[in-house]
Amino acid sequence: MKQKMLYILLGLSIVSLASAQRKDPSGLGWGFPPVGPGAAQAMGQPVTVTGNLTIIQGGIAVQDKGVTYHVRGLNRFIGFIDGLKDGASVTLEGSAFAYPPDDKIKFLRVAKLTLSGKDYDLAPPEGTGFPPRMGHYFRGWR
Repeated sequence: MKQKMLYILLGLSIVSLASAQRKDPSGLGWGFPPVGPGAAQAMGQPVTVTGNLTIIQGGIAVQDKGVTYHVRGLNRFIGFIDGLKDGASVTLEGSAFAYPPDDKIKFLRVAKLTLSGKDYDLAPPEGTGFPPRMGHYFRGWR
């Protein structure tokens, strides 16, 4: 009896582990496709968005022509760029990525910010994407 219960628990564990390995069908992961060398790069639609910065669902967003653009990464520049705050009128250029469940929501990867007539280039250097993971630094010093 104990052996039979052990096999049943083992089988259920294997089934639960296998079902947990499901991949995101949209391929977008946490709202953005992967970036960097060797990563599958999903191309977004180039857009120019004009509007006022606002906070929606705990993140920075801009609404333009009935579409809400969730702007990722712009919060890193708050305090460094004068006037970058809630309600500021901005123009953002970059790549928009669709959010499959709702066509009125998009994610925006910003390449250029225009605020108070001044342009800021926010795109990473060509071919670098995001910085390497920490394991890269521990492989040896040259």
